[in-house]
Amino acid sequence: ITHETAVGAGVRRVEALSGKAAEEYLKTELSLLSEIREQFKNPKDLNKAILNLQAENTDLKKQLEKAAAKELLVVKDNLHQKIQTIGEISFIGEIVEVSNADSLRKLSLMLKDDVKYLVMVLAANIEGKAAVSILFDETFAAAKNLEAPKIIKEHIAPLIKGGGGGQKTLATAGGQDVSKLGEVIEKVKGLL
Repeated sequence: ITHETAVGAGVRRVEALSGKAAEEYLKTELSLLSEIREQFKNPKDLNKAILNLQAENTDLKKQLEKAAAKELLVVKDNLHQKIQTIGEISFIGEIVEVSNADSLRKLSLMLKDDVKYLVMVLAANIEGKAAVSILFDETFAAAKNLEAPKIIKEHIAPLIKGGGGGQKTLATAGGQDVSKLGEVIEKVKGLL
C-alpha cells in the first residue's frame, strides 16, 4: 500500500503496488533510506538523529530571531540620532542595513512609538533588491492629506521598478533598482 485517502464520508481510497512494481518501489525506498542514513553518518537510531536535528534547527532559528531583534535595536538607536526637524515634524530618511523587508516595517513601528510627529522613510538593499518603508504621523498625514500607499504607488514604485502598498500611514514597497534608494528618500522629503 503506497497511499490512502478519504474520498467521501465512509469511503476510503487505497493505492497499492504489486509484483515487479512493488519490488522496484521497495528497492527505491531502501536506497533512499540508505542515502539518508549516510547523510547522518550511519547513526544507530536514525529517528533520534532526525529529531535531534529538528530540535537543533529550532534552537538556531530562535537564536537568529534574538540576534535580529538586537540588530534592530541598534539600528533604532542610530536612527534616533539622525532625526531632522522640518517645521513641526521629526523627519528620518535613511538607508539602513537590515536582514529582511519586514525589519523595515518593524523599525518604523518601533520608532513611531518613540518619536512624536514622525515622518520616516527607510530604505534598504536586501540581497540586491530594493525595500522601502514610509511612515507618517496620523495628525500630519491628515493635515497634509498624505496617504502612504498612494505615495508608494505613484512616486516610489516607479523609481525602484517595483510595487507595494499598505495602510494610510504606513506602507512598504519592494523593487529591482537599488541604485535609486537615495532618490526615494529625497522624493518623499520633497513632498513634505
